[in-house]
Amino acid sequence: MKAVVIGGSGHFHLLRQAMDAGYPVELLALAPGRPEEDLSAVEEAFPDVRQVRDWRETLSMGAELAVVNPWFCDAGEIAAVCLEAGLHVYCEKPLSTTWAGLERLERAWKNSGKALGGMFNYRHAPWFLAMEQAVLQGEIGEIRQIHAQKSYRMGERPDFYRHRDTFGGLIPWVAVHAIDWVCAFGGDCRWVCASHSRRENRGHGEMEVSSGILMGMEQERIATVTADYFRPDASARHDDDRLRLTGTQGMLEARDGRVYLENQRQRRELSLPPGESAFQKFWEAARAGQAREMGRRALYATRVALAARDSADADGARQWVEREK
Repeated sequence: MKAVVIGGSGHFHLLRQAMDAGYPVELLALAPGRPEEDLSAVEEAFPDVRQVRDWRETLSMGAELAVVNPWFCDAGEIAAVCLEAGLHVYCEKPLSTTWAGLERLERAWKNSGKALGGMFNYRHAPWFLAMEQAVLQGEIGEIRQIHAQKSYRMGERPDFYRHRDTFGGLIPWVAVHAIDWVCAFGGDCRWVCASHSRRENRGHGEMEVSSGILMGMEQERIATVTADYFRPDASARHDDDRLRLTGTQGMLEARDGRVYLENQRQRRELSLPPGESAFQKFWEAARAGQAREMGRRALYATRVALAARDSADADGARQWVEREK
């Protein structure tokens, strides 16, 4: 498979990990999403790969796939152009930071016949797969409530995080992962109410550092999502991810990469299946013409995240969510 990488500001390491595991990828070129983007991290990850300054040059190199992870504000437009040029696209999330960009990307995806995937790598983590298996086996009955948490260290973020028009917001960048988990287990989201705050962001300009979302799901399921940048700098791990599923017959909880089940039997830890390569799962589905659902749910998680950001900007006003344009 021949690929190009556009941008170096997101999760390009998902491609690097697949290549390190022996997945056959011929990387043709690297390019920034815009001239001022810092490519040092992606250059270090992919040494000796040709670099071009204008990402549009990569469209005529014979690549089958574009791995798109520039500044978050640029991802939607670049992904749309790549699809229109006949490339499959594996894109950083959120797939767009604006409604207009999201609508254009969805049109390009539908018209192109090419595969579109989002970098929602947690769906392939051992803990997520263990929860999925337990739910399918009926261990907790019908899911009625969901709570998801994303908590990160703040550190010192790049300058583009300091501006809403280039960063996009804490909810679309961080909470979108947890929104994706909620939709995986709770079905479609009908409406959202949300709040976010920039207070105590350590001089990071317009960047929000705390957020909370209430989601009204189908079949009257209730979900909550929180995301923040307040994980202590001295913590052993960068992230503190948690997911709790409450069902009619029991509860599942994931924390620190471990999964616990409590139902008619006492609380116990579940064994974990092997994890999967998110990039490899996408490309195999794309190659087989079976990636449509991956594209739909990546677009949908982005749509819910943008609606939640709108709600937070409007002091928590309820926003209704369309399933698909």
